[in-house]
Amino acid sequence: MTATLPVSATNTTPATGSASARRATSRPSRRRPYRVLVTGVEHAGGLAVLRALAAAGYEPWAATEDAASYGARSRAARGVVTVADARLEPERFAHDLALAAARIDAAAVLPGTEAALIALGTHRAMFGPEVAVGAPDVADTVAALDKDGLAALAAKAGFETPRTTRLHVSQVAATDVTFPAVVKPVRSELVSDGKLERFEVVRVADAAELADTLAALPGGEGLVQPYVTGRLRTVNGVAWQGRVVTTVHKAAERTWPADCGVVTWAETVERDRALDDAAHALIRELGWSGLFNLQLIESDGHFYLIDVNPRAYHSLGLAVHAGANLPAIWTALLLGEAPQVDEYERGVRFRSEEDVRALWAAFRSGERAAAVRGLLPRARTAHAVFSASDPAPIAGVVGKAVRLVTRRNR
Repeated sequence: MTATLPVSATNTTPATGSASARRATSRPSRRRPYRVLVTGVEHAGGLAVLRALAAAGYEPWAATEDAASYGARSRAARGVVTVADARLEPERFAHDLALAAARIDAAAVLPGTEAALIALGTHRAMFGPEVAVGAPDVADTVAALDKDGLAALAAKAGFETPRTTRLHVSQVAATDVTFPAVVKPVRSELVSDGKLERFEVVRVADAAELADTLAALPGGEGLVQPYVTGRLRTVNGVAWQGRVVTTVHKAAERTWPADCGVVTWAETVERDRALDDAAHALIRELGWSGLFNLQLIESDGHFYLIDVNPRAYHSLGLAVHAGANLPAIWTALLLGEAPQVDEYERGVRFRSEEDVRALWAAFRSGERAAAVRGLLPRARTAHAVFSASDPAPIAGVVGKAVRLVTRRNR
């Protein structure tokens, strides 16, 4: 099924030209393809954006502080520009991007991380009206990243969430907590020592681990939830001004780390109507524009919403491989064009390079037959980093593995 959506007025200056039909893409129509600056290319999600835009006929450029990053190595990048770290120097990061956009005549700038969303949303005035900046107002971004406020928004949208308690380290002894539990920051990106720092979700087994984990968070405060076991499901997609344009549903079999990690093996599945309706309602409440990844745990017949990632996500390449080129749809909307939206294929698989670690952990825990089966190559599988047509980024994964082994053997 293919659909072409009308484009409503935006607060950016749309580029000239119209979309032409191509599967899951919106083809640039200018004599020279649109140049698009992509940030976050140090991560698999940003690399997926580069590859998706190149496949759609855009001219993506990698903007990175690391000359050895995935994006800097990728042949999908038509060029590389050096920018400051969005976490350490957000204003300089935005300034570097604005200068680069003017220098290369970029039509759009896409933030690939939460730090980039915040920096660009704060400093959008640095860019000329001819550049479409894919960052909503910073207040909208902060609202989408606010894990503390997620429960109320989720309930209003029709999602269930695990019971959540906001807890300070000083309250641990007097609070009844069921273990194991998970500790989350109120937002993934928090100010620590004058700079943005990313804090991950941590599983804790007892009160001592809970206190230590809370003490490590800025202000000694975080969100505590019961540790829910089950299958990870996600609703991924792209939205425009609070309207969901399309979604891709997937189910994950493995993550790394196994207890609180990112997806390492997954497969596209049929849409769950109730989850999809709730996703539409949540995005509408947030008024979101851009990519999104909603994470849920399927447990005892319930789906619990556990996280919202309003950015390029780790397994984004799966959606593109399945036929839904979410980055190209987003870019077309930013440029004022009508994107072509195709239905995604079911049964397309994703494997991250960290999957071998998840399989090894399963093997050591006694699930040996399942681990061996998991090693077998499968048809129609997208990888987080590896690509036969774009092999250079995998060298970064190999380099990380070598450095890890070297450190352990010292």
